[in-house]
Amino acid sequence: MSSLIINDAFKTIRKNASAEIKIKKSIFIAQAFPVNSTDEVREKILNVKKEYFDARHHPFAYRIGYDRNRFRFNDDGEPSGSAGKPILEAMDRFLLTNILIIVTRYFGGIKLGTGGLRRAYYDSALLSLNENNIEERFIYEEIKLEFKFDYINYVMNFIEKHKIKILENNSEEFVKYICDVRLSMVEKLKEELLIITNGSIKFS
Repeated sequence: MSSLIINDAFKTIRKNASAEIKIKKSIFIAQAFPVNSTDEVREKILNVKKEYFDARHHPFAYRIGYDRNRFRFNDDGEPSGSAGKPILEAMDRFLLTNILIIVTRYFGGIKLGTGGLRRAYYDSALLSLNENNIEERFIYEEIKLEFKFDYINYVMNFIEKHKIKILENNSEEFVKYICDVRLSMVEKLKEELLIITNGSIKFS
């Protein structure tokens, strides 16, 4: 049996969310979006800039990918390190990915300083991340199974026990299933079904 531990879970947000705070007459409008690609990120940023066209600053940060390795942050004209990075730090507090947060700022005439800006951008981004909107998702792989009808009861017991979803049933002379299997379950499924079917099952 394989002892390799596979991480097939990640956290993201279910839907768009927003929050607004006011500090010394400056208004910070934070908007969080679930995203799956840099194309989506660009589209969301353009839409926010069009909606709040009269605001000068729209700093943002995003992470994409199950391994959380693809990310970027941008201060959009604010002092270096005062906006984009604290926004990223807010989403990293919950270990989120596939998420974009944009914080639009309307300047109120009173300078906040770099430290004040960092706190304001972090707090507004954090406020948009309601914990009720955060969910854990799993990574699945489609596996095709082909085996003799002689083994169907044993295979179905395994499938039902591990709550594996059958996407398609194309059975004819042999049982042919397409199953949606959690990534961490794939090797276990192959190993155990080979034992159950005396090595006769085929995977693709």
